[in-house]
Amino acid sequence: MGEHLMIYIQIARNDNAVGFVTLAKSGPPVLCLPNDIYGVSPEHLELLKRKHIRFKELEANTVRLPRPHDEKIRHLLTAEIQRCQQRRA
Repeated sequence: MGEHLMIYIQIARNDNAVGFVTLAKSGPPVLCLPNDIYGVSPEHLELLKRKHIRFKELEANTVRLPRPHDEKIRHLLTAEIQRCQQRRA
């Protein structure tokens, strides 16, 4: 089960452009976060090492993930839930 956990890395600023393109072209999904931070798989790590792209691994509990719903989305979801409840009534 633990083998599918995401690994968080920060690509060196000077390597970020080529690192991003390398990750994007690799196939498997990548989580892109602010500050040159990415959520990757072990396969991505091997690829970056092979291409000599500098990065450091981050502790998962230090990575700040974006909130899944901003205020506009929350408002739309609330309105949709209310519509569904009215249809059921």
